[in-house]
Amino acid sequence: MIKQNNENIKEEEKMRPVSQLLRKGLVAIGQRARENPKTIEKPNFCLGIANKDYPAMTPFLWNEVFKKSGFERRNVRLFGDPLNIGLILEAFKSDSRYIGGDVGVGFKDKAWQLVDELDPLAKAMQAINVIVKLSDGRLKGYNTDGLGYAQSLEQKLKEQGRKLPGQKVVILGAGGTGNAIAFALADAGAKLIILNRTVAKAEDLAKRLNGYFGKELASFGGRNKVKEEVMDVAAVVSVIDDPKAALDKCCALGEINYPLTDTELAENLADAREVLKIMPKDTIVSDVMLREGDTATISVAKKAGFPTLDGRPMVLYQAIKAFWLVNQDGLEAKDISEEQVAKIMMKAAQE
Repeated sequence: MIKQNNENIKEEEKMRPVSQLLRKGLVAIGQRARENPKTIEKPNFCLGIANKDYPAMTPFLWNEVFKKSGFERRNVRLFGDPLNIGLILEAFKSDSRYIGGDVGVGFKDKAWQLVDELDPLAKAMQAINVIVKLSDGRLKGYNTDGLGYAQSLEQKLKEQGRKLPGQKVVILGAGGTGNAIAFALADAGAKLIILNRTVAKAEDLAKRLNGYFGKELASFGGRNKVKEEVMDVAAVVSVIDDPKAALDKCCALGEINYPLTDTELAENLADAREVLKIMPKDTIVSDVMLREGDTATISVAKKAGFPTLDGRPMVLYQAIKAFWLVNQDGLEAKDISEEQVAKIMMKAAQE
């Protein structure tokens, strides 16, 4: 059970479905997300849900637009156990205050199976990162993660004088975030190598990609193929979202063995440095998981002189589209365009 300060919940709110989740300890309001509201007392709200409390940017970005656009609603980041996803989504659906929101780490590849309707691309990805409550009360899932990441990688490659189509990209991981990123990169014309500890998951993702696009855009393998595949790569992207991975300490490029003892961590970092030695020096090393500082993957790559790309640009780009999907009716009623939303969020991201 997650401890929650019940003083944050007014007496008259305690019987509302989402408030009951908080009271029962099935979810809690995140303390580490940037400027995350401390309560859910607005007339209506957007809720994000993830499997842990971390420095998420989404509440801050969404709430800056709400404030500057005169909305009373807010985005509140919650965290909880994905095993309770059925109870959590049912509470969201039945609470009249909930209008939609973002779906974070640990929930993306589970929530898609429980919403009432899916955007076709999200269905193919088998992962969602945003839920919209429709006018009839049903929940519809979308995925903007991949588009956000593809935009950020295209920008990074542009700085090097390169374009994304035709580039070889190695993806480490095959979870919910990895699904979205793989589909978006394939759609942009990249050649993908998907490597995962559980090879069957990498194989499943590659087959779904190739089936959806009707051509061979992706191949797959286990993590034992990392050194073989990075020798001629334009970008290596870690999408590992396993809470056990402790990515603030261990590097996705190196061998990861559990439990992560001090010895295993030292061997992981040493192995990662060996991998970097055989990679082209202009390879973009990317890790989309956010921590308060750099992940070990980003840190080790920076020290070795490689260009890096963390998850912050992806969060910004995907947040713009996700915000629009959830709040489009209210925004259009106020004559606010998606371009105006983008300007507010981009300015906020620089603060």
